[in-house]
This record gives sequence, structure tokens and C-alpha cells, in this order.
Amino acid sequence: MADQMVGGGQQNAIGSREFPKAKGQGIMEESSTQKASMGAKLEFTDGRVFRYAKASAAISSSLVVSVADTYRDPADTNDTFVAQAAGSTDFKVSARSGDTLDEYAGAYFANITNGEQYRIKSNTASATVNGVASTVIFTLYDPLKTAIATSNDYLITPHPYASVITATAVDGATDRPVGVSPIGITSGYYFWLQTEGIALIKVDSAEATTLGTPVTLSDGDAGRIAPQTALAEPVIGICHTVGAVDSYSGVLLNLH
Repeated sequence: MADQMVGGGQQNAIGSREFPKAKGQGIMEESSTQKASMGAKLEFTDGRVFRYAKASAAISSSLVVSVADTYRDPADTNDTFVAQAAGSTDFKVSARSGDTLDEYAGAYFANITNGEQYRIKSNTASATVNGVASTVIFTLYDPLKTAIATSNDYLITPHPYASVITATAVDGATDRPVGVSPIGITSGYYFWLQTEGIALIKVDSAEATTLGTPVTLSDGDAGRIAPQTALAEPVIGICHTVGAVDSYSGVLLNLH
């Protein structure tokens, strides 16, 4: 019997109910062109789940990947808003030199003064607008619930799958893991990133995995896994087949 997807469809074809008519791209394929919506979910009846993602750097196979820092903006408290009425889907922010066209498309904009978050549909490149230099116009999918005041503060959180890289952990400060690469990926290419189910992952060069125990991101080898030794370390999944050092381990992945 052929491997089945949730909602029907054959293995290695886009069969999610959300995107049943998208052009096919198998889970063991990469593509230089986008063939599904970013973050599209592909779910198999055996418990494996994949998300459609884009690599912003080359990634080797069977490694943990994380969202890149490129599109993450810390909270801005510099009063750079242009006032905008409720109901609008567009607004302007100044003092943003260097932003490029649609750099933040798919990311999440939060007005942290009002406590509201919206998904960004598109953005202009930073330019002089109405005499104000370094201004970016953001367009949202949903209209503003509350008016924007010039004194409001904001932050931007990136789409978790729109720009992914090999995950790293330095000095105990772990990255933000979002899945595992089933194949080697070329920088700038699109692929299906595994987030749940049994996955094959490269093991740390110094610590083997132990059957039935949690694994976390290695602090010595980028993208690899090691046994979890502290509660603060993020759990990637549970070891289902033991992996020797520098080898591979079968892990029940749990990165929703």
C-alpha cells in the first residue's frame, strides 16, 4: 500500500488539503522557484509533518535548522511611526535605511504599545517619502484594529520558515530550531523542512544519543544533536534509535 498523506494523495507529492493544486515538489527535492506557499503544511499518516521553507544559506542533509536573524527586529522605541487611522492596511515607519522590497513579506508586525500583531503582506524599499528619508511603507493582510500614533513602539518577528539556516548553539545560548533538513539544500532554494515524526539527524562529535531520552541542539557542532542535560535546553525530540558520535540517530521529532 502506498504511503498516504492526511487528506489523501501519494507520497512525495503536495497533497495537503490547504494546497491541493500546487505544482509538485517531493520531500526529497529542492527547487530554485517557489512551488507552494511559505509554511505550507504537508502531513503523512505515519506522523511525519513537513513545512515549506526557504534556505538563506546552504544546509547539509539531516541537520537541525533555525530561523535566520536577518529579518528579526528588536523592539523599536524611537517614535518613528507616521500616524495612521484604524481600518487601514498600510502604514509608514521612518528611520529604516537599507530595507529592501518585500524583505519582510510574511513576517509579523507587532504594535507593542497597543498589544496587537499583524502579518505583513508586503513592504516597499526604504526611500524618501513625503520628504521623510528612510521611510518604509508596510502593507498588512488585515486592517488595523487600533489607530497608530507617532509615539507607538513596535517589533517585527520573522516568518519561521521564510529564511532558515543551520542551527547553532554558542556558549549555551541556543538558537531557535524549527525543523530538520531531509536533504542537502542550496542557498536560496525552497524545500520541505521536517518538523514532526521520525527524522534522521546527525549526532554530536563528542556525545552519543541514548535510547528513549530527550535530545537537544549540540553546543559544539552546528546543526547536530546531543543528549539534553539542562531543562533550559530546547527539546528537539526523543531518541528512538541510538546514534554513535559523528553518526546519525532516529529521532521522534517534535518541532511544531
